Amino acid sequence: MKIEDLLRDDEPSILEEAVRTTALLSHYRRDGEEATRRRIQALYRAVARAVRARDLDELLAHAGRIARERFQTGFEQAEVEAAFATLEDAIERRALTCMPAMELAWGLGLVATAVGHARAELGRTFARLEHGARLGAVDLTSVFRRSEPGGRAAEELVYPV
Repeated sequence: MKIEDLLRDDEPSILEEAVRTTALLSHYRRDGEEATRRRIQALYRAVARAVRARDLDELLAHAGRIARERFQTGFEQAEVEAAFATLEDAIERRALTCMPAMELAWGLGLVATAVGHARAELGRTFARLEHGARLGAVDLTSVFRRSEPGGRAAEELVYPV
């Protein structure tokens, strides 16, 4: 059995384990098991498609959407990352029981790589959203000696009193 076969054939049992664990997280518990199931299933299917196609584009777009949606509804980044981890753990546990040893390193490597990139996109998106929610700092590079030329001249940055 290859990882693609496992992801196709064992979806129900992998989802059951991942949903059961994710539903214990604060905001996921608040939103209910059915909403959690839909969310984990959508993530699972995006991961499975990425692994089958060896293409991360759709998965990264999905991770960005998840970050924006969860950020807007008050989820902490760590909680969403924990949901990603529960799915990856469920896939790994199932693979360890069903896949031949010769296929494990490659198969789990593909899953870990796909989920790792998705988590990185999740983090980048959360960081952009959190930064946008705070007041930005002014770039004062030009007031420092030995800084790269460009930007605004120091004289332009003087605030009249």
